Order: sequence, then structure tokens, then C-alpha cells
Amino acid sequence: MAKRHTQTCPVAGFLNIFGDAWTLMIIREAFYGATRFSEIQRNTGIAKNLLSDRLSMLVAEGVLEREDVGERGSRYAYKLTAKGRSLAPVFIAMSQWSNEHVFGAGGEPVFLIERKTGRKLKKLAPTDADGKPLQWRDIAARPGPGANKAARARIAESEYGVDETA
Repeated sequence: MAKRHTQTCPVAGFLNIFGDAWTLMIIREAFYGATRFSEIQRNTGIAKNLLSDRLSMLVAEGVLEREDVGERGSRYAYKLTAKGRSLAPVFIAMSQWSNEHVFGAGGEPVFLIERKTGRKLKKLAPTDADGKPLQWRDIAARPGPGANKAARARIAESEYGVDETA
């Protein structure tokens, strides 16, 4: 795995777990219903040693759970935990962004649809407390209770930072 980020930052924290393409591909497979090592390996093309490392890390982080389903010997299924399933908006946003900006209209490889209606999902976008769409210019950063001195300074100096006391 890559070097861990030490910044007090939610993006750095996310990258410490999901900072390589293979890990995100494993999450894709979990959302698509793949549960077995061999199935994930076949669908992603990842080397077995890397897959083993990434699955162990995702289990240790509480994103996946490992269940022994062996009839003869140990055979495991890997399933998303509640923590893993909470990645759905991230997965949806990445898929939608890629369809739009990597593949473009008419070249989208996969549409995510509502199972009940068959309609494409509405593009994810941030909204305010009343459900009105927000643009990035409408969003600011404020240090949280876990922010260290360096994070507080970085946010204070940013054009998107707001006064901590507001």
C-alpha cells in the first residue's frame, strides 16, 4: 500500500483506505454483488497477492466482513458492512462523473438505475437543508472537533474557510 497521509483532513483519511485503484475496484465488485475471492479476482484482473492484501485491509477497516462459507476447508465470502454500504453515494458520484467526463454522452459503459422503475439515477449534487441545489461557491469549510492546529490554519487561510466561531 502507498504511504499513509498524516494530514488531519477527511480527504486524506479517505485516501488512506481507498487511495489506489484496486481498492475501489474491489468496492465496485462488492456493490455489484461479487462476494468470493475468485470472482473478484476474475472481474478485476488484480493479482492474487494484491487482492488478499486489499481484502484484509478492508476487513480490518470494517468496510467488508469476511464470512466462512466453506463446506470443506475454509472458503470465504466478503460482504459490505454498513460502513461499506455507506459508500454508495461516493460510488454513484464516481460512476456519474466518469460517464459524463471520461466516456461522454453516448459512450457510457454502465448506467446506474433505480431497480423499481428502471430509470437512470438523478445526478448527485449537494443540497442545502431545504433540498435546494448548492454550487461549490455556496460551500465553505469549518474546522471540526478533530482538526489539529495545522488543519485549522489551512482552513482559515483558504478562500473557502469560515470563522471557527461562526
